[in-house]
Amino acid sequence: MGIKTASLLVLLTACVITAQDVLGSIDITEENWRDLEKGEWLVKFYAPWCPACRSLEPVWTKISKKGKDLDINVGEVDVTAYPGLSGRFVITALPTIYHVINGEYRKYEGGRTEDDLVQFIQERKYIDLESVPGWYAPGSYIMGILSWLFKISMTVRVIHTVLTEEYGIPAWSSYTLFALLTVAIGLFLGLILVLISDCICPTKGQTQPTPPPAAAEKESEEDKEKKKGNKKEKKQTKNGEEKVDKVSKGTGTEGTELRQRPKDDS
Repeated sequence: MGIKTASLLVLLTACVITAQDVLGSIDITEENWRDLEKGEWLVKFYAPWCPACRSLEPVWTKISKKGKDLDINVGEVDVTAYPGLSGRFVITALPTIYHVINGEYRKYEGGRTEDDLVQFIQERKYIDLESVPGWYAPGSYIMGILSWLFKISMTVRVIHTVLTEEYGIPAWSSYTLFALLTVAIGLFLGLILVLISDCICPTKGQTQPTPPPAAAEKESEEDKEKKKGNKKEKKQTKNGEEKVDKVSKGTGTEGTELRQRPKDDS
């Protein structure tokens, strides 16, 4: 029994290996896409409903079978099953082919025949292509956020389809529901941001800024000089008024004396 089970296991592993060799192309998912950063890869992004993807399928099957001879791994991504990867790799057209070597990503834009792809790999034509910059690479934080946004959008689309088709809810009511949820989530996130900013940078009461000591001393000296000047001006005005009073009095007595003299002569 032990020999039979061992032989069966050997046969099963051999069948699995041969099946992998025949199929060649590896399914890339959210769990194993980091494997693309090891070795050399040729990856196709496709959708089952895409006519251009269907026409490329026979060529891709031949390339995947030649992967061992070309010393390259061949993979494919179904963007309908993994929308996060379509956002991470910024897939805007289907099918899209990426060449990856040692973590450097390049978008293939050449011919789609078997000979074109084989020459591209054998003649190392990817060297002439510019690699994706680091901040734009699939492993960057920005592309990670974009991947989550694509996942959320796909989830919303699925929920909308379920509400309208299975439960018979009108489309406008579904859109209204999503709009209200978006506003509510925005308000909640805004409140959280305000609380975090208050904790980090608490606001203080508005107080008048105290002038520096040097400026305060200058202002006090200027005030003293102004007060002295005002006192001098007041003294000068008082002295001037006294002089005017004396002169007016003097002129008044002389006038009376002059007026009295003619009477005495008469």
